[in-house]
Amino acid sequence: MRNLRFLTALLILYGSLAATAHASWMTFTGGLVVATGTWPGGSQLSGTALVTASNFINGNLSTGPTGVTPISVGPGLSADYVATSLQPNPGPFVSSIGTPYNDAGDKYHVVIDFTGTTGGSTAGTLPAGSIFAILDLDITENYRNITATNAANVQITTPWIAGPNSYFDMDNPMIPQIFLIPNPTMTSPVGGVYQMFGIPSNFDVGMWLFNTTQDVKTIAFDMEKGTGGNTIGGGGATWAFYTAPIPEPATIGLVCCGLVVLATGALRRPRRH
Repeated sequence: MRNLRFLTALLILYGSLAATAHASWMTFTGGLVVATGTWPGGSQLSGTALVTASNFINGNLSTGPTGVTPISVGPGLSADYVATSLQPNPGPFVSSIGTPYNDAGDKYHVVIDFTGTTGGSTAGTLPAGSIFAILDLDITENYRNITATNAANVQITTPWIAGPNSYFDMDNPMIPQIFLIPNPTMTSPVGGVYQMFGIPSNFDVGMWLFNTTQDVKTIAFDMEKGTGGNTIGGGGATWAFYTAPIPEPATIGLVCCGLVVLATGALRRPRRH
């Protein structure tokens, strides 16, 4: 009986560990005004998200406007990133949708719409508990008026972001956490509306991790480049969205086998009188 229990535990443990092997980040195509995010194959979420940019304000008329842009960070991901156990995309990279700028004063409105997403408890939403990240929020880059809507497309007026859960340099050469001071800041929500403010300097690619606490249909915000630390021709933080994997058939089989063995052992156990 002891050997049976040990085998059962191994089957269930192995199956549970294998279930975390293939998660990764939403990938994006297109850009400037419209981009499309696609959930990777083999994940619990499938389908797409639509990213649109509008209401452009050009801070310097001598340079052209810019807009949302697919961005990948890697392949030299840091030890701090690896320690999170969040799987990268093949490469390995972390894929995201960037909000670049050309000059101080650049500003535009962004909407990320998850209507095309399926696989969660409510179709057409980013499920509660989903991991998302803000990457490289520095050089006085700000996200203002961050709002979300629920499955009925009604603005959420209660807290819907949990975190920040952690903040670290995500690529190599890695800057130790003690030197990443100050961190970006996020205000407490007022009627479900958040503000995020980047640090004044440029240190590297930081990863700021959060979770959703409610099903979210859309996320909207204003990207704003502050007046200080002007950087011509680039810059801009990014948003990244993570999905858990679907357990592989072999994994499901192992877990089921373990449960069957456990149940069989229980049925065969002699009763005590």
